[in-house]
Amino acid sequence: MTTTATPDIRTEPTASVSGAEFKQGTKPAQIMVAAKELFTSQGFGATSMDAIARTANVSKATLYAHFSGKEELFAAIVSHTCRAQSQLLLAPSVDDLDLTDALSEIGRNFLSLILSPQAVAIFRVVIGEAVRFPDLGRIFFDSGPNQMRSSLSAFLAKKAARGQLDIEDPMRAAEHLIGMFQTPVHLHVLFGVKEGVAQGDVDKVVKDAVEAFLRAYLPRA
Repeated sequence: MTTTATPDIRTEPTASVSGAEFKQGTKPAQIMVAAKELFTSQGFGATSMDAIARTANVSKATLYAHFSGKEELFAAIVSHTCRAQSQLLLAPSVDDLDLTDALSEIGRNFLSLILSPQAVAIFRVVIGEAVRFPDLGRIFFDSGPNQMRSSLSAFLAKKAARGQLDIEDPMRAAEHLIGMFQTPVHLHVLFGVKEGVAQGDVDKVVKDAVEAFLRAYLPRA
């Protein structure tokens, strides 16, 4: 099983929900914890705002004062998780590392997020509900995977501008790297083929992906 710590709404000291900062113990944090529990245990469609208010021990007026509906609440949960992890994914210290080490660190952090029980549960909710709630897939993509892809694209573009990589389309290159990180392990966990991935296997996936990526994108003499 992976052992890297993953972000959790209950333990993050601060985050942003719908543009507003909140701290642990505040009503928005309380609501998000309750909603996440219900979404992942009962599904998006079966979860009502009434049930979220009861589980969070808040009034419906308080709930709607912070979130206009389930869609906004779901987006806030996904955004929070990805934003918390992105602090590790592309932390300022990564830029100071050797390119191979930087990409490897990014890969390990990325896999620690998508293989975490919290992220797997949210992925499953989206897969199960996207046909009945088409906006859910768009919300998830915009709040999660697309943010990650854009952040990595910006990082790769900066490295290309410094002459460390030969990249014409940073977004496309980011998609290539993410695909090589994700494909060998994610579906196995997502569909329950494996309960988790050993850290040694994660390290091997990251090493193989980074080596293949650099063979494709290192500048040629």
